[in-house]
Amino acid sequence: MALPWLAIGYLFAGLLKVLVPADFLEKHIGSGFKSILIATLIGIPLPLCSCGVIPTAMGLRRRGASLGATLAFLIATPMTTVTTLFLLYAFFGWKFVILMLFAGFSIAILTGLFADIFIDSSETEIKKEAKCPHCNVTCEHEHYFGLTEKIKEIFKYGFLEMGKDTLGWILLGLLGAGIIATLAPKEVIGRYLGAGFLPLILMVIIGTPMYICSTGSIPFVAALVSKGLTIGGAVVFLIVGPATNLSTFFVLTHELGRKTAIMYIVSIATLSLILGYFIQLMI
Repeated sequence: MALPWLAIGYLFAGLLKVLVPADFLEKHIGSGFKSILIATLIGIPLPLCSCGVIPTAMGLRRRGASLGATLAFLIATPMTTVTTLFLLYAFFGWKFVILMLFAGFSIAILTGLFADIFIDSSETEIKKEAKCPHCNVTCEHEHYFGLTEKIKEIFKYGFLEMGKDTLGWILLGLLGAGIIATLAPKEVIGRYLGAGFLPLILMVIIGTPMYICSTGSIPFVAALVSKGLTIGGAVVFLIVGPATNLSTFFVLTHELGRKTAIMYIVSIATLSLILGYFIQLMI
């Protein structure tokens, strides 16, 4: 299920490398609040799932995006794709669609800001090519290829270079998430779905390590709501499910450091709990 989306993610990474100039990325998502805002707005409609977004986000980072913008993109993209929004409307109505758009936007923005404020950029140095593969020297200028060379470069960078650096960690995370999903006692979910803070915590514990795309999580959550899960609990799972999984944690640890990976998970989990709890109080 994840592999087709991964392929799309690697393709996006290759397209980003070839078609988008580095100086354009540095200008618009290189640093500051504006970069986080733009990365969030770009990510919201993109049709990338929880794993497919990983290579694209790492491609953004390697091309000059700030740490905050990278993490904001990594959160907003899998949570609120166009197909997800239509499916949310079908199951829960337009008010819930607005609620999830707000959740994805606000959590992406805040997590991006936390990253830029609390994590030293020197701790998240990114991998750079020692030599330009086209000039055979270290250079900063952009290259313009013929159509055939562009296509070759898209697949070379997207699938070979990014795949070499991230695919193993993604597959390891998918394996771990599958084991957790298989062993998780379903009767516990049914027993503790009522009101209060406990269902929210349970949704975080279940949703954080699992690989589950935003579209696929909606019928699952709708079934839980029909069994008594609160709307606040549904929101929490629909946030942490797509935005966090073991694959994302492993890749962030490998590419950007353990401190960044932990901050990313803790920020999403904490903000989702706060939002879910306020929703329970209001509804």
